[in-house]
This record gives sequence, C-alpha cells and structure tokens, in this order.
Amino acid sequence: MPYQVQQLIQGRGFPVCVKKDDAVSKALSLMIEYDFSQLPVIKNEGNYNIPEGMITYEGILRGIRNFKANIEELKVRDVMVAAPIYDLEDDLFDILDRLKDTNAVLVAVNGVDLWGIVTSYDTTEYFRDRTEDLMRVEEIELMVKEFIKAAYIQESGEIDWAKLNLTIQKATSYTNKENVLPKKAKNFDDLNLTEYISILLMNETWKFFEAIFNVPRDFVKELLYGVRDIRNALAHFRGDITVDQRDRLKFAVEWLTRRQEEYQASKQLEITKKAFELANQSQSLPQTDTPQLESFKSIPSDTGSTDFSVTESALGGGRYALLADWLQSQPGRIDKVQLTFNQIEEIIKTDLPPSARNYRVWWANDTVGHIQSQLWLGAGWRTTYINLSEGKVIFSRIREPEKAYITFFSKLLDELRKKSKFPVKNVSPDGASWIVVQTIPRNGPKYGSFTFSFSRDKSLRVELYLDLADYDQTKAAFDKLYDQKEQIEAQVGVIDWERLENRRASRIALYHDGYISDEKNHVELRKWAAEMMVKFYNVLLEPAEKAIVEAKNV
Repeated sequence: MPYQVQQLIQGRGFPVCVKKDDAVSKALSLMIEYDFSQLPVIKNEGNYNIPEGMITYEGILRGIRNFKANIEELKVRDVMVAAPIYDLEDDLFDILDRLKDTNAVLVAVNGVDLWGIVTSYDTTEYFRDRTEDLMRVEEIELMVKEFIKAAYIQESGEIDWAKLNLTIQKATSYTNKENVLPKKAKNFDDLNLTEYISILLMNETWKFFEAIFNVPRDFVKELLYGVRDIRNALAHFRGDITVDQRDRLKFAVEWLTRRQEEYQASKQLEITKKAFELANQSQSLPQTDTPQLESFKSIPSDTGSTDFSVTESALGGGRYALLADWLQSQPGRIDKVQLTFNQIEEIIKTDLPPSARNYRVWWANDTVGHIQSQLWLGAGWRTTYINLSEGKVIFSRIREPEKAYITFFSKLLDELRKKSKFPVKNVSPDGASWIVVQTIPRNGPKYGSFTFSFSRDKSLRVELYLDLADYDQTKAAFDKLYDQKEQIEAQVGVIDWERLENRRASRIALYHDGYISDEKNHVELRKWAAEMMVKFYNVLLEPAEKAIVEAKNV
C-alpha cells in the first residue's frame, strides 16, 4: 500500500476537541481562535478519547435556524453531525474518495481512540509537498544536464556530440563476470539521474567544472548522490522524506542555481569582451572584412507593418503560441533573445503561472510533458538560461533546422527566379522558417508581402501577408480581395482565406504538406512552391495593390 493515513498526520499534536455537553459558543470560539472549520467531538473513557462526531459551521447555522434559538442556548450535542472514522493504517486514497462528500474525516486507532483529523486542505498540502519535492529533483536533474552540455560546447557554440557520446558510452557500460561490455547506446536525454551524475563527476567532464564549482569533487558527489537517494525514495513510495532530506533538496537547488548564474554571468562577460575586441579590430579592417558578431536581442520589438510576422497562434494553440509566434518571427540573424518574465507576459497577453516564476522545470525543453516548450521548440528555439531571481530567460535558436532552412530556401529562391518573370526580392536565407519574396505596393510604403513560410503544423505555405499598420484598414483590404474570391480561385485554385480576427494582420494562403526535417520530399515541395508562387503573385498583385490603396484612402 503506497500511502497510509498515518503518513499524512504523523508529527501532529492531539487535535483540539469538544464534548457533547460543551456550549456551542465555546466550540465556536475555539474554531475562530484556531481558524478551523470543524472540531472533533469526543468522550473520555479511561485512557481512550472515543470519537462521537464533529461540530461544523454548517451544523451550528442549521441548529440556530431550525431551533430559532440563540447560540448561547445550544449545546454541542444539539448541532453535531456524524463523522467518518478511519484507521491509521487505512489507504489514504480511501479518504480522498470520502472527502469528495465531506470536508473532514476522523482518524482513530482501531476506531475507538482518536488520533487526529484529516481535511481536504490537509490532503492537498500533503500531495503538494510531495509534488514540490519531485519538482526540485527534476530541477536538479535539469541543471546537471545543462552543466554537462556546457562542458562539451565547441568554439562554434554547438555541442560536440561525438565526444559527449563517447563519455556517455563509458558512463553507461556495465561489467559481467567475463569482461566489460557496453550497454546498448543511449541518447543523452534517455539517461537517468545516476548516469547524469556519473558523467558530471567523470574526469572528462569534471575538469571543466573545477573552477566553476570551486569545491572538492567529493562534496558534489555527496550532495548529488544524496539527492538521487531521495529521488528513489519518492519514486518508489518509501514513505515521506525527512525534514533533513527536504532541506538537502532545497540546498542542492539553491547551490546549483548560484553556480549556474555565476557561470552564465562569466560567459556573458566573455561575449562582451570579445565584442569589444572585434569592434576595435574592425576599425583597422576594410568594411568587407569586418568580423560578424553573434546577434543578441534583449528587448522585444514590434515587427512593424513592413516586415513579416508569424501568426500561427491566430489559428489556435493556446496562449503560449503567441510566444512561439514571436520567436519564430525573429530574423535569422538573431541567434539569441533575452526576455524578462514581464516582457513574456506582454507577448502572451496574460500572466505567467506562479510555477513559471518559482520552478526552473517549467522552462525545461520538454518535448512531451510541457505544451509551452513543445511550442517554442516547434518554432525552432530552446531555453538556454533561466534566472528565477531576476525573472529572465534566454532563448537560443536551434542550429540544426537553421541550416536546413538556409539550404531549402536558397534552392527554392533559385528555382523561383528561373520560373518567374517578376523581380524576386534580393534576399539571402538567414535561417528563419520563412522568407519574403516580394513586398507590395511596388511604390511607396510596404503593407504586404508574398512569402514562403513553414507552419508549425508541418506545412509549407505560399501566402500573401497583409498588415496595413491598422486593424480596420487591414481587414478592409482583406475583405476587398475576398469579394473577388471566385475570380481569384478560378485562376489559382482553392485558397485559405484567413482574416485572423484576433490579429492585426490577415493572410491569404495555399498549403502543402511538408516540413523541414523531411528532406526526401524537399525536391517536390520546392517545385510546388515555386510554381504556385508565380501563379499567386501574378493573379493577386494588382488586386492586392488596389485593395491596399483603397483601404488606406478611406
């Protein structure tokens, strides 16, 4: 039996009680003094405190109403109610079932000697504590993983997976009676906490951390293996952890967080120094030889009406889809963005949950359990630094799809230029999941763009994106085009007319199944996209320009 009633009430003193002949006014005073909603009613027989029921606020009110009596005139026996009684060794989940119907139950030894009282609040707090313990373990594991990755980052900023995988193979080998055989190769994210700790403490990895942790390796070993033992106790339902064990978890989280913040601060200082050095060098170099600094954006900005902005969230995906849109809209030259929690709340137009401000695991790059991380990972970004005390997070672009986008769009633009008679914008793919082919109107301010864009639902989109910098004007231009739906679709085919009521922009689009990692279908996908963009542009250019001019002049 994984949970017993005694686990929930152990360590408590004897509950505050009343007897049947006590005045209701006395019971009410005790309830107010201790902020209780109910009290057990008992009788004493020898050394036993025999439970007889409970007195509650509801029972007191019912007695006053039905007797039409003053509270001073009533005894506890007049308003008490029956109470469910459970044994110390009963299953806690049986209590949970009963608490659906009543706010509290009594706990007694063999049903005759009162031991305590359990309320809905008690069970909530009990499981909340256990959940927090598990979340702290997860936070510790997350930080250990991030530290390990940091030890294998190359000058290019990418992880040396070949080197790390060799370390993983060494850490996960096992010994049989005859010789040492490697286990089946494991992926980094499939390791368990013991294996992560082992990798962290191995010579290949530890030498990177000596200056960062600045404590003997045995100290870290003692701390983390203690955490592992606590994690095992929690996972296998070996009773409640002790106060000292819970303090170890808190200490480990705090200590690792400080080390990580100090490490990130030192890395940021290195980047700043490098930037100054490169800037000084550039003064003596020809303009074409100027080194390119890593782009870093720290404050969100409105992309403006002349630029393309991803609007997947307008079609659903929840509140965090707005953050994914914002990240996916960043130009490919931006490799990192730093956002405060307040800025993220401005982007998603609502408050972050308390767990986002209190627990690092909320920001974990989890592809399974967290909808928020599934969205930013799907947008091509991952979290690389979280500072809870300062309330900020750094997102870094995932490099693998970045390279794939550059290759795909480079070839697509080349095909488009060969097929089209209209001028394709002189742009170079920069790693973003979208690229603007041409902006309109051809003369004056730009309020629309013909764009290729990969959506997060694994489709490639050929689209006309409209944003006249004013909601009503944008919708007016869209509506003017929609009035010509039959004529346009007769030449192009069936179109998705996306007015996007909850966004300033609107979109007219054609979709084709396909995603960036599905390389075997890229040739067919580019052929379709180039052909449809030519048709799309030729059919929509003049009607779109006219609709924009008319909407702006209203």
